[in-house]
Amino acid sequence: MGTSDHTDRPSSIDARLTRIEAELAAARSDARRWRTGTMVLGGVAVVGGLAAAVQVARVEDVIRVRRLEVVGEGDKVVMLAQAAADGGQLDVWSKGGTNVVRLASNPDGGDVAVWSAAGKSVGGLFATPLGGRIEIGDTDGTTLATFARGEEGGALVLNGAGQKASSLRAEAGAAGAVISMRRSDGEIGMLAGVAQDASVLSMRNQAGKEIVFAGGSADQTGTLRIADAAGNECGALLASGGGHLRIKDGAGAVAASVGSAGAGKGGAFEVLNGSGAAALLMDTKDDGGGRFMVGTSTGAPAFIAEANGNAGTLSAYMQERRVAAIGGGKNGGLMNLLDNAGQPIVVVGAAVDGDGGALSVRNSRGVQIGRLGVDAAGAGELAVYNATATVKKLIEAPVPPAAK
Repeated sequence: MGTSDHTDRPSSIDARLTRIEAELAAARSDARRWRTGTMVLGGVAVVGGLAAAVQVARVEDVIRVRRLEVVGEGDKVVMLAQAAADGGQLDVWSKGGTNVVRLASNPDGGDVAVWSAAGKSVGGLFATPLGGRIEIGDTDGTTLATFARGEEGGALVLNGAGQKASSLRAEAGAAGAVISMRRSDGEIGMLAGVAQDASVLSMRNQAGKEIVFAGGSADQTGTLRIADAAGNECGALLASGGGHLRIKDGAGAVAASVGSAGAGKGGAFEVLNGSGAAALLMDTKDDGGGRFMVGTSTGAPAFIAEANGNAGTLSAYMQERRVAAIGGGKNGGLMNLLDNAGQPIVVVGAAVDGDGGALSVRNSRGVQIGRLGVDAAGAGELAVYNATATVKKLIEAPVPPAAK
């Protein structure tokens, strides 16, 4: 290369230096513009961030969605709000993934259901066509308790745990209230109820037979009845004009009874035979004295012992007619023997005209035909009369000789 080459080299270097200086100046100018733009953009970003923060902090008046899910760990849904067939529905899941609570609506109103962690129904509160209903369940999902609006008012049902358990049901209404207790087989064991004018208590055995009944009737009196295993009434306690106790045999016939004769009239006790006739009877008379009767197989009196004023009388009967009587009188004891017509034929007792006893024999017309007694001196005498007692023959005790 010649001089020109050498001459040309310096000019080429100068051109390159000039170009480099121009590029550096342009770069400095771009840097200044970049820094200015960055600052402006930074300010805009800060202002935008503040504006965004204000937007996040603002509470919206209305949020409208068709389905709202709240998720937890592992993006598992733990709460779900959605529209169901009968209205709104809110479900809650446990950490283990079990649906444990549901708040929903049904055709009759609100509905709340609670499940255990095992997925068994343990509680519920919901509306029914009659009103409200609450249910409490066992760990296996069976219902243990129900409180609801029944047909006429409030109703409560309690069930024992397990498939074969007893239960209790209580209902109340305008007409009254009833409580029933059932055995594991579903049969009623006890029933109690009350109405406006009466009340009742009934107990039944496993065969379904009523063995105890207690009740109050419309006249506000009480009744208590007990029965044997077959349901046959064996005894009854009644209140009507006083207390009455009635004992029955296995066939339902009355065997004995104790009762009041009425206010101020005392009581009575009666034992009946198999035919229903009175075999024994004890009661009080109108004057307050006591009376005791032993009856025949037909219920006719065989013996009667009774008080008469301050004395007593024991009488024997034959075919409902008194045939003998022993009693007390103002002078002492007295005994009468009577014929079938009830006429005294033998009278024995304390003499009314002497110091001692007397025996009087009479005919069927009641006329005295013989008399054995004491005279005024205390000696014995025997008198015999004719049929009309107009003539008599007297036999007197001999007079002892005078003392010398």
